[in-house]
Amino acid sequence: MPFFSKRSDSMSTDPTIRQFEKRIASETREDQKNLDHTIKDLNAAEKTHHKSIKNADKAQHNLDKAVKQEHKAATGLNKAQHHHEEAIENQRTAEKNVSLKQKHEDKLAQDLQQRRTTVDEFQHRKEQNDQQRELKLSQIHAQAASRAGSLDMGSPVTEPAPVPGPADAEASDKPAPSAATPGSASDNPAPSVAAPSPATASA
Repeated sequence: MPFFSKRSDSMSTDPTIRQFEKRIASETREDQKNLDHTIKDLNAAEKTHHKSIKNADKAQHNLDKAVKQEHKAATGLNKAQHHHEEAIENQRTAEKNVSLKQKHEDKLAQDLQQRRTTVDEFQHRKEQNDQQRELKLSQIHAQAASRAGSLDMGSPVTEPAPVPGPADAEASDKPAPSAATPGSASDNPAPSVAAPSPATASA
């Protein structure tokens, strides 16, 4: 289910907050797309695995049949030596076929398990990302509500602290840049703008 299916009616009218909400919605759709893709691959792998099991069973049946034919031919070796040799060859071919099918089945089983693991990983990753996005939205809406309350009371307005996003988390791991020269863009950073919380918007 889309992450923002219940928030479409409470989207902020503030351009900055709306852009932030759109980016969050885009990330959610991408996670859902990846999850749907891995589930689709898993279903396809399961179908192929089931088919390989049927083929292996069929090959085993052919082997059993070939063995019976060989035994039957052996009892009449003096009368049908040629049939006996042909049955032996069929048995060998069936045994090779069984071996190949079983190896293929084992390979598909490993691939199926890997795909299940991948689906679990994507599901877990999506749940974590959803929680982070919910926290970010709650923080920015709370800041917006606090700022709106300060404006109503005529008190000095304090710019809300920006909410760190995934890109900010990656940037925090990099070395700090050198001091900016006077008059550079870093001397006058643009203030972050927060949107009203869902509670304020509904009021």
